[in-house]
Amino acid sequence: MKRRASIPIVLVLMFFQLMASNMVHPVTPTFFKDLSMPTYLFGAAFAAMAVTQFLFCPFWGRMGDSVGRVRVLVFSTLGYAVGQLAFLLSGSVPTILLARMLSGLFAAGTTVNFMAYIADVSPAGQLGRNMSVCAAVTSAGTAAGYLVGGVIGDLSVHGTFLAQIAILCTVAAGIGLLLRDGPAYQKQPLALKRAANPFSAFLEARGLLTPKVCVFLFVVFASCFATTSYDNSFNYYIKDQFGFPPSYNGLIYAVVGLIGLIVNFTLGLRIQRRENCRGPLAIILALSGFTLLSSLALSQIAPFIALNMLFYVFSSMYLPLQQALIIREGKEGNGQISGVFSSVRAMGMIAGSLTAGFFYGIFPRLPLLVSACAFLLAGLVCQIGAVHKKAKGGK
Repeated sequence: MKRRASIPIVLVLMFFQLMASNMVHPVTPTFFKDLSMPTYLFGAAFAAMAVTQFLFCPFWGRMGDSVGRVRVLVFSTLGYAVGQLAFLLSGSVPTILLARMLSGLFAAGTTVNFMAYIADVSPAGQLGRNMSVCAAVTSAGTAAGYLVGGVIGDLSVHGTFLAQIAILCTVAAGIGLLLRDGPAYQKQPLALKRAANPFSAFLEARGLLTPKVCVFLFVVFASCFATTSYDNSFNYYIKDQFGFPPSYNGLIYAVVGLIGLIVNFTLGLRIQRRENCRGPLAIILALSGFTLLSSLALSQIAPFIALNMLFYVFSSMYLPLQQALIIREGKEGNGQISGVFSSVRAMGMIAGSLTAGFFYGIFPRLPLLVSACAFLLAGLVCQIGAVHKKAKGGK
């Protein structure tokens, strides 16, 4: 098949990459318990991965701008597979943390360059729509990963890792054989020494980091912090407190992912068509916080799970809006602004995962409470920014 710039093909490959990336999540609590690891490790391990994502997102963004999105996607997908193999073979806290850092280093490459690739390929006026479709694929791929990983995990935890690695290698081959860089891609010169410095990317992007953008990036940080703290603690919580097998975790995420897919293809697309979608974004973040906060008042398993599933529906909608808004601010150099955006999200992942790991030991529902408060704060700041922009006549 001829290589070409194609949104449908990249979305299919992105779906399977995301599915593979999420397959291990439902079995990680069981994996750690089988190794008799301390409780805090589930948060610390994710934080280790997020640290290298933060450090290398700008690097991979500029590498994509320089050598091409497709090359970086192939290399980083294969590297992520190697990192997961190292995770599988780990047997101690230090080796687990090192393996997660290796995975995070390469995961940064796929996160940044899938987003930049879609921006490069999107025709004028269709970026918002394609970001919504991208978010729907993200939701579906994540749900499929949890479901497939959970079902395989009931049979074999190690089998889940091996299946994940095989799919990642297959996706890397598909990217290399089927895709070429998009028409909007423009090769940019690369100074390797400066590219290797994660903080230089922020300095070079300072022209884009206006006060308005910085406020928005705080919203990105707070919402990602909340999501990460929630995901890590909820995943461990239902295993630790309710004794759910990996397949139960997978089924919950699969149902939520299907609902999220429908919501993003309907309501999400309608919101994306608005000139200013900061107001709806603020409402979505606030609803996420209120729903999660309400679930903490419930003690019975069924209502608690049901309200958390409703929370997932709301929280699945905010990321495509944030992606579309930040790309609109980029003006040029989709890789650069995508790298900054992804690094800020990685900072939220670091803080959120550490909060989940260490606060869980104090009280199992404490990370969920902190997540709810962070969503409410993000919604408030976003609403203030939206009102300020409207008052100044901005779109």
